[in-house]
Amino acid sequence: MSFTPVPSKDRLLKLAQLTANIFHRAYNPTGQRVGGKILRKQLIGPAIIKWYPRQLIPFRRLRLALPEVELVDAREKQRLLDAAQKRKRGKGPPKKGQGKRAKIAARRKK
Repeated sequence: MSFTPVPSKDRLLKLAQLTANIFHRAYNPTGQRVGGKILRKQLIGPAIIKWYPRQLIPFRRLRLALPEVELVDAREKQRLLDAAQKRKRGKGPPKKGQGKRAKIAARRKK
């Protein structure tokens, strides 16, 4: 039977330290969980930022920055037109104090 000598614990620790230096890993002689695997992962923040398109300046801020230029917000104009059409058909929002909550509160007071 052939007997292979077992390296000493001190020598194994030195080897582990040397290996950690060569392969740019954290040296952890106690074997505790330190989260090195998670910390080595590539950050996902930059990838998420690249995925979404850059936001344009909101129209309201643009209008406030350039008050001398008369700009028309197409979305706001369309919203006002839609609200006017709904009011014509009787589908618009109720006047203040005429809504469902106001009617319920009036019934409770009686």
